[in-house]
Formats: sequence, C-alpha cells, structure tokens
Amino acid sequence: MFGKIVARIDIDNFKRLSEIRDKYGFSSNYEIIQYLVACFLRVADPEHDETEEPVPDEIKDMFADYSEAEKHFEFVKPKRKLPQYKLDEIHGQLRLWEN
Repeated sequence: MFGKIVARIDIDNFKRLSEIRDKYGFSSNYEIIQYLVACFLRVADPEHDETEEPVPDEIKDMFADYSEAEKHFEFVKPKRKLPQYKLDEIHGQLRLWEN
C-alpha cells in the first residue's frame, strides 16, 4: 500500500531539478524526490530506520536547520480549475437556461 504526495514547485526550480536529474543520472524527478524523502526520514525518525549504515553527517547537517518547523521556503498553493460556467463567462459565452 502506498500514499501519494503531490508537490508543486515554481518553473525555475523545476528546471534546476531537471538539470540535476540529468547531471547525476537519476531516471526521473520523482526518483530524486523519493531519495530526498528517504534521507529526511532517516534523520528525522532514526528509530524507525531499518538501514544498518550510519547517516552521514552531511545529510544530518542538510536537514538540521529545518528542525524548528519554521517556513523556510516559498509554498506554491495549487490553483483549482474554474468551473465551466465561469470559463464561459470569461470568454463571453453566456448560457441561457430553459425552464
């Protein structure tokens, strides 16, 4: 069983992530996100980590500043799709309803 997490990042960061994907040989941006989540969980929840090898100090340091749960990044709120009647109004298409 799996859970799904959807994240939105601005286009500049998406391009940067894609360049890093290509540079380091990841198969997808999704693979990078899975890797980052696994690294974070090893640091944030070590008692449930099943990996035998110790977490490198560089990875611990990378997440240390986020331990205060303070907002350190610009959150991009997803936009909902407008209902069709609103899109019609925007485009000057009025719907006439018959009773």
